Amino acid sequence: MFRGWVIALILFAWHGAAMAAGEPGVLHELSFPDKNSQYVHVRSTFEVQADRLDLHLPSWTPGSYLIRDFATNLERLQAHDPSRNPLNVRKLATHLWQVETTGVNRVTVEYDVWAGRRNVSESWVEAEFGLLNGTGLFLYSEQTSGRQQTVRIQLPADWGLIQTSLERTGTAGEFIARDYDELVDSPILTGNPVVYEFEVDRHPYSLVMLRENPFWDGQKAADDVAEIVRAQQDFWGVNPFSRRYLFLNLFMDKFGGLEHDHSTVMMCSPWQMRGQKDYIKWLGLVSHEFFHSWNVRRMRPEALVDYDYSGEVYTRELWLAEGLTSYYDNLLLFRAGLIDVGEYFDLLAEEFRKYETTPGRAVRSAELASFDTWIKHYKEDSNKVNSTVSYYVKGGLIGFVTDMEIRRETNNRKSLDTVVRAMYSQYGPRESGLAGYPPGAFEQQVESVAGPAVRKAVEKMLQTTVDPHIDEALAFYGLSLQRTPLNGKGEGESAGIGVNWEESGAALFAEYVVRGQPAAKAGVLPGDELLAINGFRVAPDNYLARFLKLERGEEVELTLVRDGRLLTVSMVTGPEIPVSYAILPDSRINNREKERMEGWLGRPLQFK
Repeated sequence: MFRGWVIALILFAWHGAAMAAGEPGVLHELSFPDKNSQYVHVRSTFEVQADRLDLHLPSWTPGSYLIRDFATNLERLQAHDPSRNPLNVRKLATHLWQVETTGVNRVTVEYDVWAGRRNVSESWVEAEFGLLNGTGLFLYSEQTSGRQQTVRIQLPADWGLIQTSLERTGTAGEFIARDYDELVDSPILTGNPVVYEFEVDRHPYSLVMLRENPFWDGQKAADDVAEIVRAQQDFWGVNPFSRRYLFLNLFMDKFGGLEHDHSTVMMCSPWQMRGQKDYIKWLGLVSHEFFHSWNVRRMRPEALVDYDYSGEVYTRELWLAEGLTSYYDNLLLFRAGLIDVGEYFDLLAEEFRKYETTPGRAVRSAELASFDTWIKHYKEDSNKVNSTVSYYVKGGLIGFVTDMEIRRETNNRKSLDTVVRAMYSQYGPRESGLAGYPPGAFEQQVESVAGPAVRKAVEKMLQTTVDPHIDEALAFYGLSLQRTPLNGKGEGESAGIGVNWEESGAALFAEYVVRGQPAAKAGVLPGDELLAINGFRVAPDNYLARFLKLERGEEVELTLVRDGRLLTVSMVTGPEIPVSYAILPDSRINNREKERMEGWLGRPLQFK
């Protein structure tokens, strides 16, 4: 761990040097005079040296690759000089305002931001608390974005705490950031959360729980998070943090997370701990976001080193940033001792199911899905399942198969762990900052560890729509994948038409229709309402049972409603898409395969 602390000290020294640069910075003051209507009041003061000051608001936030149009929520922007004389403000573009500053050396702008989007990437304010994400709050100018940013927060009387990874100045409610990048990378949680503090290898961490409730055991959660931290610190062998790391968890009946350098924001249900599978899902979220502290926050694709907040930033490596993180998040839960081997296999099998039941995997490669994230991944529509593949899911499968290929080629002496750590050593933070890895860096590192044949196999999985050979990879460990249709019949007998039906009250609607399946060929469209099968009325409480009684190759007539019109379509059922996947040990598993499995899983196993 010594090497990791040296890196952390270097980064802290670099951070301090930037703070002491001496150039005038920007002061941002936040208050909540209308919190019940979900508004934040922002007052920012900029130094100016020209006749005009151009002020920008980001259109997206790092880690969530979608144009979110934060300017939609910004209202009543005004500007004045130090004597409070009003200055003319002109809006030039969606996210750009220009202030006339002739004869003025300092400008203060004031505006309101509606914080009513319940999302880990955006801001949410209500009577009890505020979650503040900087990209939708703070304006910047190109001249001052590299300078120190000071934040002063005036809390309502009934809010007691401010939780953020920003450094405190010693003045109550005041914090500083090295520059604008650090400012917007440091979410702020205000209100009255419960804070659980712990240490791992003498480094401080906090699990911050907003709206903790009787259905949640906060101390157990903190203890389990500590085990995740310990397992990941052991995995990387490097501690990258120069100050306390915060796990900010909000109970809001949403689920998701967003990573930052010294914190993560997470949302989950208040009931998340009341079921083992749901709680494991939350632990996996924690593991995923914390793994990002290394993979994508400090080891980034070149394109993401210097953020352009004004528009899309393209990279073909999100399969690595997100997909490999998705491979390791649950694997490290097992290595941490928080789940057993059966639970891990269930999680891995579910990823295989997600992938194989997505026809869009034949349309976009992992690299193209990464590149097209701005227009595909975060934009839900009824044809998404047919037109793209998740780079989270396929990237994770590529990680699993690549891990096996390296272990097979090196006789289990090296692995994907070796490659990832070498990548971090080469492309992680330096005293001068972040360099970023170029396209092909991962493939090159794979070749240096396992040879050109493995690199070629990896490139094929990345650049084409070929399916990763997961069955072969499982067999290397003495395992197999069982794929079972919903009705449990043999593969040759199971019937299906390729529609996912969504229940809405007493009605059934086609949520999505799988391209190439019988329903799609017959002309069924997303949004069609299902009334009857072969003339017999169906409803949400019986449609599934009716479909399960169909045989493969049977002619079926569906009565539908579309745009208020009745219509009938006919089709011949095809094979049912498997819905249940399970990873099972081979009945003839041998000791060599068991040794491989233990090397992969990272813990000794008990075999019957």
